[in-house]
Amino acid sequence: MESTVYALRALAGEINPGTPAIRFLVSRQDRSGGLAPCPSVPGATWVTQLAFPLLRKAGVSNQVLEAAADWIVSTQGAEDSFLQRILHTLGKAKADQNPRLKGWPWRPENSSWVEPTAWGLIALGSMDGIGPPAAITYRRDLAVRMLLDRRCEDGGWNYGNKRVLGVVLPSYPETTAIGLIGLAAAGTNLAETLQPSIVRAEAGLNSFHGAYARALLALALRLHGRNPSYSPENASVHPSRNLMLTSLEILALQARREDFLP
Repeated sequence: MESTVYALRALAGEINPGTPAIRFLVSRQDRSGGLAPCPSVPGATWVTQLAFPLLRKAGVSNQVLEAAADWIVSTQGAEDSFLQRILHTLGKAKADQNPRLKGWPWRPENSSWVEPTAWGLIALGSMDGIGPPAAITYRRDLAVRMLLDRRCEDGGWNYGNKRVLGVVLPSYPETTAIGLIGLAAAGTNLAETLQPSIVRAEAGLNSFHGAYARALLALALRLHGRNPSYSPENASVHPSRNLMLTSLEILALQARREDFLP
């Protein structure tokens, strides 16, 4: 699912319900309305929100779209238990995070994490006329607050926490980029609030050498109106033959905000 979605975005061509890759995405929808990650892994996961904007763009049936939108809007992190709220109030929680601010989990009934929450924000932006407006607005606000609450002291993002057992956690370039990608679709004026994160992303693009991290950082900066100085480490197909990485490198080079965001 991941590589298929990124490849479709990189190709940036006309898609419709008959496009083979779109047919594959639709085939992964189960009775819950969500999409499973691949034929060998059952059960809907976070890839539902990753794929939703492309399903909407392709013009698949309203039945498919409405079921997927309902799954996305109704799925949320499971960290809001009574015990976790009490521990947070008393300052005894292991992780320094507000459990009332829920985003999206990797799988239903799990806690929220940065990456699925970022793609949840992207998906919400494609739900105009499909999902319930009040629920979409509520989930968008909650997800933005959750991501800002989980932001690390250095301005970037870890996978889901900023401090655990009193230990300050560092951010990672990949998750910093993905957090920024999601917040680019938030529909609110966050420019000043996100300035430390933009600075962290720009610094990471200039200092990190991993192809995946650099492509994501360049893409994130593009979506926030920057024009990053970026070139892939390999002039042609990545030697790993990694479809997802090659697709990300294409997006990092040429994606426009209006192409990627609703």
